[in-house]
Amino acid sequence: MQDGSHVRISNVSKRFTTTSETLLALDDVTLDIEHGEFVCLLGPSGCGKSTLLRIIGGLTEPTDGGVTIGGQTPSDAQAKKELGYVFQDPSLMPWRTAEDNIRLPLHVNRAMNKDSAPPVEELLTLVGLERFGHYYPSQLSGGMQQRVALARALAFGPSLLLMDEPFGALDEITRETMRYELMRIWNSDKKTVVFVTHSIAEAVTLSDRVVVLSGQPGRVKGVVDIELPRPRTADMESNRSFVDYANDLRKLLMQEGGDG
Repeated sequence: MQDGSHVRISNVSKRFTTTSETLLALDDVTLDIEHGEFVCLLGPSGCGKSTLLRIIGGLTEPTDGGVTIGGQTPSDAQAKKELGYVFQDPSLMPWRTAEDNIRLPLHVNRAMNKDSAPPVEELLTLVGLERFGHYYPSQLSGGMQQRVALARALAFGPSLLLMDEPFGALDEITRETMRYELMRIWNSDKKTVVFVTHSIAEAVTLSDRVVVLSGQPGRVKGVVDIELPRPRTADMESNRSFVDYANDLRKLLMQEGGDG
């Protein structure tokens, strides 16, 4: 596993300005995410979770403050293919097979020859799709499409994985299955992960720490360490400790009027 994925968010604020008003989306967010840590950003709709994730990934510039990833700027980390992105929409090319969708970033960036990039066949096996490499997106379920998107994000062997509600469009049964599949995949090399969610159960299941953001503007309302043993299983969700963590997070959210 690569080193240098420590994320430092220092006094980050973000304003969006229109002709009629200025919206403060994030206000003075400071946070450190350690190498190999799985951190969930949890908060009500419109609190700036996705905006913060995009700032970490260099897709959006902060108005104030800054972010470093292993001591470098997000743009530099992005240029070195240290960042992998998974969004709610898998955005697969419908005319390419699952295997070819995974290969796409390798084709687009032929000059990048990262020693850490695993073979496509290995990625298909990692996400449990070794028998479906020749299938087209229209032949795959929503959960399978997201597995392809995850494999594609891992194609360069990034040290930091940024995930923006990747299971949000799935039905509840598939969503629950996918979060445990993600845990299985993450356990294989424990990359640093920043994961946006509005699901309390998902946050408790996945996280080492949950960062709760307040309603607009987004501020760090609280940080909850999730000290549940790994590997985590669905049976844990009925345990007292799991329920206590979920209740703690719900109280933090309700203090802001959010529903999680």
